[in-house]
Amino acid sequence: MKRLPLVRLLAALGIVWSVIALPCHAQDISNDSSAPADGVNRPYASEPFWMEHGRLTFGFQMSFGLENNIPHDISHINMIFAEPQIGIIAWDSPYSRLPVRRFELISEGILGGSSHPGGRLFGTALLLRFGFKPIGRVVPYFDAGSGPVHTTIDEHAPELTGHMQFLSQGGAGLQYFFKPQCALVFEYHYFHMSNAGLQAPNPGFNGNMVTIGFRWLRTPRLLAFRSLHRGRRRSTSTP
Repeated sequence: MKRLPLVRLLAALGIVWSVIALPCHAQDISNDSSAPADGVNRPYASEPFWMEHGRLTFGFQMSFGLENNIPHDISHINMIFAEPQIGIIAWDSPYSRLPVRRFELISEGILGGSSHPGGRLFGTALLLRFGFKPIGRVVPYFDAGSGPVHTTIDEHAPELTGHMQFLSQGGAGLQYFFKPQCALVFEYHYFHMSNAGLQAPNPGFNGNMVTIGFRWLRTPRLLAFRSLHRGRRRSTSTP
């Protein structure tokens, strides 16, 4: 019976998943051809499949985390949580010769719980994401970040002391763009959770996390209208 609230939570998250994914399927906006870093004009068809002319990103992910034996594994903690995301593209250079093509700042929510040994958690994290050169429709990336979480897992596991903890994580992932600006996300993170010395003792624990999710790159309406208008002017002026 203790697992019933967690089951209800996961069912609610599944409904949220289906609702927030609809904007991507409804989005059908033509993109403008932006000037590349080397100053050479290129036609729209030659732009990277993942190119985005706005600055906002949205996402929703589901993660499963499992405690590992470094340095110890006392309680065999496992966690399931949802991660809604909103971010801003701080730097974007799709034609750069550098391996890194994009830098993003992402605010990530954390909402879920532990199916073993029990407890819930919710919080937030700030992630720094570095996107690399696309391979076809696949864009590899690396990200890392940290943030505070409130949890009751400490009531069931001696690895944690106090309800206030900090979840630090870092890892690599792949974004598969099945249509412009819409991608499936597959990710692996290594993480650490502890209270950062707020209470003693503070053993904390480490673990591995796998994630599957969905994200889309949103063009603000005003920018989308200008992009479409400029594209039409170029097409009419081209002999």
